[in-house]
Amino acid sequence: MRFVLTKSSSGLPMQSHRVYFYDRRQIDANTEMLERMIRRGMKPKWYVVCHFNDGGASKRLSNRRVDQQSVDDDLEFVKDQLFTELYGRKWKKKSNRARSSWSIEYGKSQIKPHFNLVIEELPFPYDSYRSAHVLFNTVLPLRCKCLWRNSADIQPIDYDESFAVNRYCSKESNKTNSTINYQLTDF
Repeated sequence: MRFVLTKSSSGLPMQSHRVYFYDRRQIDANTEMLERMIRRGMKPKWYVVCHFNDGGASKRLSNRRVDQQSVDDDLEFVKDQLFTELYGRKWKKKSNRARSSWSIEYGKSQIKPHFNLVIEELPFPYDSYRSAHVLFNTVLPLRCKCLWRNSADIQPIDYDESFAVNRYCSKESNKTNSTINYQLTDF
């Protein structure tokens, strides 16, 4: 076990954080998996961050954001709706669809998750930045009520930036939470 002491700008200790060795190994394993996908031919084109709906005044929906299994189920539904929009109902049988990597993060809040998506070039109607923006901010939230409208941040990825994006996607990984969802990620 390692201890890290964070210092403020004045040099005084702020808060003691415990960084366990297995946390670092989990982050490194997730980063290695994404790098392996790139070495095997994945050409990431877009990096998307989209926020889940926090439930508002509904206690049931707010509790749904805390339950990890419910968030995973919602993420699986989002992937299904995204690829249905891109490729049609039989998208699972298509061999030339865009490969993607999905991860869930909570950030500072424990009740407002968001997902990170690294995806290859999208098919024709959504192959530009403007149309991808419409897809993730308007079309997808209409199909998936679990997403907020206009909450997606879309950025193009250069090959040189792929390592930094991979590191960012797996920064919250620890022993109990592997941020990358291996069931949804296309290897």
